[in-house]
This record gives sequence, C-alpha cells and structure tokens, in this order.
Amino acid sequence: MPFEVSGPTSPCTAVEVRAPARLHLGMLSFGTPGTRWFGGVGAMLDRPAVQVRLRRAARLEARGLHAERAVRFAKQCATTWKLGDVGCAIEVVAAPAAHVGLGSGTQLGLAVAAGLRHLFRTAAESSPPPAPPHPVQGELHPSEHDWLFDVQEALELARAVGRGRRSCVGVYGFSRGGLIVEAGRMVREGAGTDDDALRDFSPMVSRARLPSSWRCVLLIARDAAGLSGDAERAAFKRLPPVPQEVTAELSRIALVELLPAAVEGKFIEFSLALRNFGALAGAPFAPESKNLPYAQATADLIELLGELGYPGSTQSSWGPAVMACCESLEKAGALVDRLETLGLGEHHDIVIARFDAQGAVLRVIE
Repeated sequence: MPFEVSGPTSPCTAVEVRAPARLHLGMLSFGTPGTRWFGGVGAMLDRPAVQVRLRRAARLEARGLHAERAVRFAKQCATTWKLGDVGCAIEVVAAPAAHVGLGSGTQLGLAVAAGLRHLFRTAAESSPPPAPPHPVQGELHPSEHDWLFDVQEALELARAVGRGRRSCVGVYGFSRGGLIVEAGRMVREGAGTDDDALRDFSPMVSRARLPSSWRCVLLIARDAAGLSGDAERAAFKRLPPVPQEVTAELSRIALVELLPAAVEGKFIEFSLALRNFGALAGAPFAPESKNLPYAQATADLIELLGELGYPGSTQSSWGPAVMACCESLEKAGALVDRLETLGLGEHHDIVIARFDAQGAVLRVIE
C-alpha cells in the first residue's frame, strides 16, 4: 500500500527505513595478538532488504519478523542516547531470515537506530540529515523527504546498537552500499575490549560500485542457519590463528584482482578472483564449518554452479546462503531456470538481486 509523505512543515511522526542485504565473502585474519583481526570483503544487495517503519507512540512495541530483536535494539539506542522511555511503534515489514549469511541483524539494528535517531534526536541537533546526492532505487522514488547515510552516521548507529564488533562490511554497506574491503581491527594481547563506547571499528580500505548490469543469484537453504551468538564466539576461540601467508594472499587477491576487476567491469576476472578469494578465506574456518549440517550440500552447490558456467560463486559468511555472480539479468534468469529444472527450488529460496550502490534510505512518512 503506498504511503503518503509528510508536508514540509508538519512534525515528523513516522519514518520508514529500507536497508540492503549484506554478503560477507570472507575474513582476512584473526587469532594473532598485535595484528589486525577480522577485516575482509563483502558486497551489498538490494534484496532481500530490511524494511522497517517507526512511529511515535505511547509505548515501545514492535511487530513483524524479528520483533523482539527490534525492541532490544531500540532499548539499546534509548540507553546510549539517554532518550528515556521512548514511545515508538516499530513494524518490521520485511527482512531476511536470521543467521543465514545476509547480515539481517546488523541491517535491522542500524535501521531501527536510524529511525529512532530521526524521530527523537534530529530536532535537538543543529541541522537535519543531508539530502541524498543521487536518486534512490526501486519503489522509493527520490524526494526531499529521503535521506541516505554517510560513514560517520553509520558508525554512530552501529555503536548505539553494538554492531561491528567483528565485521564492519554491513555497517559501511548501510552507508552507500558497494563492494567493500575493510582492514580489520587491531587487537593487542590483553588490551581488546567489547565496550561499545571504547572499541575501534575496522577501517574501510576501499569501496567500489559493481556494474549496474551485473546480477547476483542467491540460493538460501530453507530451515538452515549458520553460527551466531555464543556458538560463534566459542568457534572463534577454538579456531587456530590464520597463517600470515594466507592473510597476505587474501589481501593480494582483494586489492590486486577483485577490486580492479570490479572498477573496470571485467566480469570474468572478477568471477575468478571471487572464487579464489572465497575458497581461500573459507579454509581457516573449515575445522568448525565442516561440522555444520549443510556444509557438504553447500560445497556441492558451489561446485555445481561452477560446472554450469558460473565460477563467481561462493558462500556468504557461515552460510547457508550461496551467491552466484551473473553478467546480466538474462544470464541470471537462465541460471534460475536451470536450477529450478534441477530441483534446487524445492529446498532453496532463489532470488535474483542487484548489487546495491546506494545503501540504506530513510523516508519521512505519514
């Protein structure tokens, strides 16, 4: 149902935030004190997007997918920003499933924080958020009531909801999308902290926009979920440090092969670099990831995609989401038809997505 935009002089009582999905293609390093940990490469997709609506209300409440999580994020914001008892009705209109490798937690947290910031903090600040520098995509048409987010805003939102402790790809992707390379966060022995007020964020090294004609075919195994929370933290503690030579080679692939191919629009080179990066980045995680119930099926699926002529295929984060890079919408459609013929649609959600070059969008609604 279309929504109406508030008039220029009416008070802001409701906003809608739409945020892209995140692919994490692999980390660069972890486990060796005195070095940068985590880091890595990722990309943003226009779907399956997080879409959240927030309205001023008598009390804090939420409905829809991940509603309880949305309330927790809102309470974190209220505490961090000293907002008191915030009265806000939150509706999670759409979101990817949790813990499948699409960054739903970070995007939901940032979206909720962005909405609360706009409703309850903007009036006290010196100026409202800046207008977007370029048109927005999809069904959200550009207007003076739309806002995008710069990097510093995204980092502020992430700190408020405790995101970006390891990977920051989703945080930087919330701000203007793109293919992102981040360096990782320095972790010194005995000096690391999870305190959101003190910890550093992994710096972004580079961001590139992928060609608008390229597409991503996502395959998400139903009824499967990757590691998260305490289970993920325990897995990291059990894993041995990433060898320095592996980190060096991953960095070389990212900076010398993957990024230049993206900037120059060289699809074959990009696909091969993506395949090599994903395979090498996954190796240090194998002692833990091989125990996941969908591990062999995921490996078989990536091999099948290569045999079908789509070498730019890899798993996102712990999975089970698998992506296949396609040179055009036509090629993506042909792949989906082939996968359906092979029966993959019976146990997978299959989605054709654009590579997002915009990031999250906030719109004032009424």
